[in-house]
Amino acid sequence: MKRSFLVVLVLLLALLALPGLAESIPLDEEGPQDAVIVTSEARALKRDDRGDDVKALQTRLRELLYYNGPVTGNYYAQTERAVKAVQEAYGLKATGNADLETLDIIYGDAYRPLKKGDRGEDVKALQTRLSELGYYWGKVSGSYLDGTTAAISNFQKDNGMDSTGRADVPTQQRLYSDDIVMPTPDPAATPTPVPPPTQAPNTAYPGKLQYGSTGKGVETVQRQLEYLGYFDRKVTSGYYKHTQAAVKEFQKQNGLADDGSVGEETWAALFAADVVYPNNTPRPTPEPTPIPYFVEVDVANQLIKIFRRDANQEFTDLYKIFTASTGTPSFPSDVGTWTLSGRTARWAEFPTWGGGLAQYWTKINNSIAFHSFLYGSDRRINMRSVNRLGKTASHGCIRLTIQDAKWIYDNLGQGVEVWIHEDGLLDPELKHAHRPGSFNERAGIHNATPEPTQAPVYNSAVTPQSELRELKIGSEGEDVFWLQSRLKELGLYQGTVTGQYREGTRDAVRAYQRANSLRGGGNATKQTLEHLYAQAQADAQAAAQPTAGPLTVTEDVPMTPAPTTSPEASSLLVEGGN
Repeated sequence: MKRSFLVVLVLLLALLALPGLAESIPLDEEGPQDAVIVTSEARALKRDDRGDDVKALQTRLRELLYYNGPVTGNYYAQTERAVKAVQEAYGLKATGNADLETLDIIYGDAYRPLKKGDRGEDVKALQTRLSELGYYWGKVSGSYLDGTTAAISNFQKDNGMDSTGRADVPTQQRLYSDDIVMPTPDPAATPTPVPPPTQAPNTAYPGKLQYGSTGKGVETVQRQLEYLGYFDRKVTSGYYKHTQAAVKEFQKQNGLADDGSVGEETWAALFAADVVYPNNTPRPTPEPTPIPYFVEVDVANQLIKIFRRDANQEFTDLYKIFTASTGTPSFPSDVGTWTLSGRTARWAEFPTWGGGLAQYWTKINNSIAFHSFLYGSDRRINMRSVNRLGKTASHGCIRLTIQDAKWIYDNLGQGVEVWIHEDGLLDPELKHAHRPGSFNERAGIHNATPEPTQAPVYNSAVTPQSELRELKIGSEGEDVFWLQSRLKELGLYQGTVTGQYREGTRDAVRAYQRANSLRGGGNATKQTLEHLYAQAQADAQAAAQPTAGPLTVTEDVPMTPAPTTSPEASSLLVEGGN
């Protein structure tokens, strides 16, 4: 069902903080630094189509400066011309129809051809990139003039391309890649030694920095890498490919996991007294830490189960359970086992489906991801998305509360396996026990649920001592716990023993009543409970009786018949008993 999915870093996208949210889930001080645009289940578009996805397409084409018309949601001639321009720039057949291949380009790292006289944010990005590579030393103005033309021409010459001075799509694709040739140094030039920092850098950890991050923290990392001899580019406040490559090289040399991002461990190593320089003997890489978690997405029950390793290093320790919203029957979540790549984003935007945002996005595969419930394009909470938690609702992604999405974002890294399946046994009790707390609209999050109390010890021979009462859906307590445990023992109850009477318990009680000619319709009436208690005590007494040994028959001791077991002492059987 999944046709297309593309995730693209959108740099410098500022999203406003939601009212009250910072009280419990703090937002980035400068807004999200690594927001992504997500397109999944895209509809191919053509002339005369209408709808929110056409609006999203027009909006994206305007951002790329291919389209300067109004955002109407109507796919007419002007939109068609803009799509044709994209197709021509990328060497596709210029049909003007936004097929899936074209949409992948538009919502991806799409570039418009640039030349002398052009202006815009994409020209600024071009000048910044040329500056990082050492080709451009002028002002980053956003105006494509002689200096930019010369820089592009030199870049093209060094990289075996036609030296036109025009930044066409192939030139920009090469420029923003890692597959580039650097400027040829002047052999007569004397290398300028890197001076030590004039003042001690601010070494307070600013939070995780990764590709797409911007700000003072990035500048500090670049200056420290430059000082240590790992970074030889112009210091900026943007974390892009060369910063990422320098960080990876530093991590390899200093025995760290080389993921190219600056977490707390890498940050501390950058400023450590025993830092390893590029020409020193590399520090041994530590033994890899075993993957700590395994994730089960139980579509039947709309639950996510997090397992930890047990003493035998197997994933049997059920650690956490989250309520989720998976894909609808029309757009199901991808069944199978997937390995996380470690790709995450603080915010995600979904233009294909009329805009909207979500927090704490963690990629599962090329089609789906974990993320929070949705916000509208105006950044207001989508209450329908909140209220649908626990039911199928998405276009394949796994929606969660903010707290649960954040836990996954913070704790499930590269290599964690996620098993999505639809064939789980329905377990209403487990689902009810792990439903989210009430939603606090002022704070924008779900209220915390109380920690569960320790489960009582079950003993079939010791029936509940509390006052006998009829049990039904909504009942809770030790008598419900005993009832579920006993029915499970008899093979009638397949769910989780929670002490909460839900539909699974009702169905098991109904089966017991049918087998024993009792009434109640699935409610555990006093008569049903008395029958269960009597059966359990009779079974316990029968189990406690010693088993007679074999008799030795002699001529002197006449054999007497064995006593007939009385009905009172026999076990009460149910159909399909244990």
